[in-house]
Amino acid sequence: MNAYNSGGNGAHFLIGKDGHIYQTASVLQTCYHVGKLIKSKCLEIDASSCDIDTAKLKLLTWRQRINAIDKHERSKSYPTRYPVNADSIGIEIVGKSIDSETYEAVTVEQNSSLQFLLDELYSVFTKITSEDVYRHPTVSYKNPGEAKSAVWKK
Repeated sequence: MNAYNSGGNGAHFLIGKDGHIYQTASVLQTCYHVGKLIKSKCLEIDASSCDIDTAKLKLLTWRQRINAIDKHERSKSYPTRYPVNADSIGIEIVGKSIDSETYEAVTVEQNSSLQFLLDELYSVFTKITSEDVYRHPTVSYKNPGEAKSAVWKK
C-alpha cells in the first residue's frame, strides 16, 4: 500500500479498524503528518520554564500567535520542542471524525496493534520511549479527539 506517495503527505504507518498495520513509507523518509504549525512544549508543560515572551504573544491575534510560537519552537531541537515531520514517525489510526471535538473510539484491535508496532519501533530505535510518543492534538492544532482512546504507555 502506497497511498501517500504523492509528495510525502501522510504517515509512515496506518492501523486499520481490524488492527491490520500498513507501512506506507520508509521510516527514513520524511512524511508530512504532524501538522503545519506546532505548539509550544514549554508553554503546554511548564510555562515558567519557557524562553518565549508570553506578554508579547498576548498582544497578537490568534493566527499571529500560533505562527510566532511555531517559528520560535522550530528554532529548537527535539526534545526541547515537540517533534516535527523531519524528526518523527507518523502512525495514523483509522477512525471517523464525529465533529470538531470528537473522533470515534480506537478499537481493541487497533490498540493492540499500536502497542505491537511501538514495541517494534522501540527495539529498532533504542533511544525512544513511550515519553516520545504524542497524539496529534498535543503537538499541533488538530481535532482534540484524535486517538483519544489510544493506549501506548505501559
